[in-house]
Amino acid sequence: MVWRLLLCLLLLVLPACNAKTDPWKTGNTVIDWVDFVKLNGKEYNGVYEAVAASPDAVTDEVVGTVKFRVEGAVTNPSYATKDGDAAFLQEGTRLYAVKGYPDHSLIAAKADNEVGGYMLYSARNADGKLARSWSYKDLPSERVTRIDVYVYSKQADAWQRFRSLERADTGLFMELLGHGQKKENYQPAMTGGDPKEYRIVFQTGEPVAHKQSLFRDDNNYYFHPWDTEVLPEEIGRFLTPRMPQS
Repeated sequence: MVWRLLLCLLLLVLPACNAKTDPWKTGNTVIDWVDFVKLNGKEYNGVYEAVAASPDAVTDEVVGTVKFRVEGAVTNPSYATKDGDAAFLQEGTRLYAVKGYPDHSLIAAKADNEVGGYMLYSARNADGKLARSWSYKDLPSERVTRIDVYVYSKQADAWQRFRSLERADTGLFMELLGHGQKKENYQPAMTGGDPKEYRIVFQTGEPVAHKQSLFRDDNNYYFHPWDTEVLPEEIGRFLTPRMPQS
């Protein structure tokens, strides 16, 4: 009888010991993490509508280092993130300061397969909003001096620039973007595979540039400035390599 009582007590104690050893694990819960990194008590979220305008837009100043990658390791939905935690960045990843942001409200991590060579992260203010909005509606179109068009290279496993539009063409390109027709519940025609994606970078002279993805399916060019909009077919003339002058 005594040994049975001891066995029951042992079974009760072991789970408690495991919980103290691995507080980030509980069962097999799969957590859908947002792309974040925590630094100096602030949470930073990945910015997908902005890129480093040039390689020197990011400084050599290291403002932090990722200490723990939670994706794939944490299964406890109640886990409290701490400084050095990141959703997807590998442990040891260095975080760098960005020119024009001395308050470190925007930081960067090297990412060779991203446009500009870095992934940018924006701090959240006390109200939970990002320190700056990079949505298309906030693009200062009157300040756009160049538009760079990128396509994905499977061979290089990276986004590569294949055309740049100078000021003579930027105005018409922006005008065509402004003529998009909203299409609710638009379903891309994909009989030939996934739609082709172009990443459009709007250079304004700042260290950080706005970015938008534009797509081509079997029938249309379209993008998602907020709602899905189908673009005039004429915009395709800017999405092909410039032919050399004869």
